[in-house]
Amino acid sequence: MKPKLPAKILKQKVKFREVPISYKGRSFTEGKKISWRDAFAACWTLIKYRFVD
Repeated sequence: MKPKLPAKILKQKVKFREVPISYKGRSFTEGKKISWRDAFAACWTLIKYRFVD
């Protein structure tokens, strides 16, 4: 889930709940190309939509 959606929902004070799912993540060789830099982008988006927008 993109971080923008939960941040906007929380700002509107709407309650939501997470539901467990089964999931098998891909390895780097199978195509997962996420790195530590993506964490900064996600954190910035959460801060931006939670406090600024």
